[in-house]
Amino acid sequence: MSRAPAFLLAPIVLVQGRGLSRRVPRMAPATPRSGGSHSPEASQLLVLGDSTAVGTGVEQMADAMVGQLARRLPESVAWRAVGENGATSSEVRERHLPEAVADPADVAVVLVGWNDALHLRSAGAYAGDLGALMAALGSRNPRARLVVVGPPVFGDFAVLPQPLRFALGAHARGLARAAARVAREHGALFVPGFDGRSVASDGFHPDATGYAALAERVASRLS
Repeated sequence: MSRAPAFLLAPIVLVQGRGLSRRVPRMAPATPRSGGSHSPEASQLLVLGDSTAVGTGVEQMADAMVGQLARRLPESVAWRAVGENGATSSEVRERHLPEAVADPADVAVVLVGWNDALHLRSAGAYAGDLGALMAALGSRNPRARLVVVGPPVFGDFAVLPQPLRFALGAHARGLARAAARVAREHGALFVPGFDGRSVASDGFHPDATGYAALAERVASRLS
């Protein structure tokens, strides 16, 4: 039922959504996609998902989720980021899961849900795709620590006009509940998503401070 407000307010929400798409500038992912320690004893960190996984909002991966998390882990870390801008959980599963499981991981963080919320995908469809991602990562890396980062807290995003903010916020909360349930089912840690408090120039994605806060929450749960 988390989509109900969006459906009820559909005429207004659709117009506001189109306007937002025109106003928000398109930002490129950060570079490079891999880095960190070259030591054979280094822990392997994987971050998989949508635009937040690939560092959209900052220029360098050192300032993105994967780089900031790597610095907060106590051990030496080699990291890689896999995913793409605008991808739903289904698209991450179809297009990027093979690359994600091609190499082992000691810590795997999954960030999907932004675009599932924006496309008003059902919680059931989202949970199914997220569950498949977690199952594949767990099967490939049975000893890995798995983390699910929930969808963003769209209800707090200043860039979103009302009632779009209200509608997307309600749907994102429903997806977050589904994500937390999937995390429990797969023995993964759950971390709430981006709160929209420190954003890049597009007013939408995290900036370096926003990614730092998110990485700090993940590192805290891992510790």
